[in-house]
Amino acid sequence: MSAKRLLIVNPNTDARITGWLAAEARRVAGGRFEVEATNADSGLAALETPEHVRLAGEAVTRAISAARPDAALIAAFGDPGLAEARALGLPVAGLGEAGLRAAGAGGRRFGVVTLGAAMREPIRAKAEGLNLVALRVLPGRIADYVAQRESRRDEVAREVEACVEAGAEAVLLGGAPFAGEAALIVSAVCLIDGVESAVEELWRVG
Repeated sequence: MSAKRLLIVNPNTDARITGWLAAEARRVAGGRFEVEATNADSGLAALETPEHVRLAGEAVTRAISAARPDAALIAAFGDPGLAEARALGLPVAGLGEAGLRAAGAGGRRFGVVTLGAAMREPIRAKAEGLNLVALRVLPGRIADYVAQRESRRDEVAREVEACVEAGAEAVLLGGAPFAGEAALIVSAVCLIDGVESAVEELWRVG
């Protein structure tokens, strides 16, 4: 029997991020899924505000509907179009929802390191009911981080440490531009990648 098709939909137009997402998903999935990745036609270079998330939702749903995969992963921390995509009748995981759920599993205290200052309150709302003890937002635009990702790894590590100092027992690197980075940063606590959390969640639901 062939592996099920897992479609990763990057709601922004940056192909570099899509490549990072696909590589991490393939690492996690092994042979359990046949991973495909695409950019939705949102016209947005990055999702930095709640309005961007809203605008991207329709493009995400169109991409999933057109591809007809066995399962789909919406690869943005704001999970644009998640409810609408689930209405299509296939398993769909959101990068943000799955990552937050994994980080806070069992009542664990956790922190989030992310991008996009305008997303602070939506992230806190998504984490309602979970034990979020620290939320750290890297300065600057998402595009700048993407262009400088490797050189800013030490900065991310410092923000992780700030979460630990605030009492976090785990830290979620929240957002598509962080795909694969959790494995490259040394930390005293568990670092969580939303891609890994979402792939594992989709595998469990079959």
